[in-house]
Amino acid sequence: MNNKSGRQSFRERLDYMVSKLRTDILSGILQPGAYLPAESLLAKQFELSNKSVRRGLDILVQEGLIQKIDRVGSVVMESVRERIRIHFGCSSSLTKDFKLDDLIAEFHRLHPGIHVLPLALNDFDHVNSALELMNNGMLDVLSLNSTQFQEMAESGSAELLETLEPDPGLYPITSEAFLHEGQLFAYPISFSPVVLCYNKAHFREADLPEPDSYWTWDDLIESARQLSEKRGRHAVYFVPASENRYSVFLLQSGIRIMGDGGHHPTLSPETANSLDIYSKLVNNHQIFPKYLAGNHEDETISLFVQEQVSMILATYYNLNEFKDLSLDYDLAPLPTLKAKDPQKTLLVTIGAAVVGNSRQKEAARQFVSFLASAEAQRMIRERSVSIPARKRIAEMPVDDHLNRPSRYLMYRELFPTFSYLRDLGLPIAVLQSFRKLLNAYWSRMINETSLYEEMGRLIAEENRGKAEGATNTST
Repeated sequence: MNNKSGRQSFRERLDYMVSKLRTDILSGILQPGAYLPAESLLAKQFELSNKSVRRGLDILVQEGLIQKIDRVGSVVMESVRERIRIHFGCSSSLTKDFKLDDLIAEFHRLHPGIHVLPLALNDFDHVNSALELMNNGMLDVLSLNSTQFQEMAESGSAELLETLEPDPGLYPITSEAFLHEGQLFAYPISFSPVVLCYNKAHFREADLPEPDSYWTWDDLIESARQLSEKRGRHAVYFVPASENRYSVFLLQSGIRIMGDGGHHPTLSPETANSLDIYSKLVNNHQIFPKYLAGNHEDETISLFVQEQVSMILATYYNLNEFKDLSLDYDLAPLPTLKAKDPQKTLLVTIGAAVVGNSRQKEAARQFVSFLASAEAQRMIRERSVSIPARKRIAEMPVDDHLNRPSRYLMYRELFPTFSYLRDLGLPIAVLQSFRKLLNAYWSRMINETSLYEEMGRLIAEENRGKAEGATNTST
């Protein structure tokens, strides 16, 4: 099966052409009065038909960036000199996550005097790359997810963002992601729980019942074993050391430590058991591929699209890779550690914030407000599989042309199970240290005892630091 349909590939090329020309105009590479390359040259450069190129140029005409002159060409408008420009620091994945390019184009149509210049931030060091640009006065708006905001708040950097007025139309739990000391620092745009995504056809072919809300992780492992035997392939995959994956097991068990008899801290039996189950799954290479070197979420999606595995842990954002494919898939809640345990999963929320030292603060506020508005949220609902943060829009029916799972609205029943990483009670820096320890464990560089003792030591140090901080505050 191809990773992308022809339609999707064409749309991406057209979007890229429009985005590239828009950026060149707004950044001054193409000055007012300059002519764009001929349509035939653009068609060759971006692998599009002349008709598609004309469609893309029409978008730039509607945005007031260019003017078409019959039998002459397309020229950059003089009025571009007068536009307010705001720089938007964001992850490169947002184009897929909720059609960011479409949202920016619509904002330009509604606010022709303001133009948004997206700046892709380092996906592996989002916060630090954003802080560097902010400190140099090069950002006006910042996109960040719930984990990245937690990292900013813990480092004292949340104060670099403007506070915003709460919006009661947004799901309350999504706004909670961006609260710090009682103040709201970003408007949520979209959110997703981590869920189980599975190939329905594979379960039918193996004559197995589909996953349900009663599944435990042992049930998943047993079904994966039967799928692997019958299909002759691995059955399940996700990036093992991702904070958005291993943390689910810790959320389900809670994080507690105890003395090991010699007064050295180690993980409690309940916490250790959750990692035992996790390791039992990840290290079973009959059902789970050996840890892939790239450590990218794209690998998980690629294996699922190619039908190399039957189950993945995913977010709704990941489902946008399937929206134009004929893949027969659906969703289920994550399994639990033990039968009849309450369900619990991780929530990931993406939001947008106004940068405090922006020179275009009013324009930046308009853009952030637009992203959370009913108009923008409706575009997310209709054009992607992501969940809008605005409740009324998220739950509205749509005339669906996308390959959306039949259980798309399952998330509404899962709200009581949602937690953020901060609910673990540990800072992001400690969770990142956990990731390194888990990598060392799965690479057999340390044993299980060392893993539990090192994790216990990190937790104990954090608890001592909190206790000392509370004592100093009280005195």
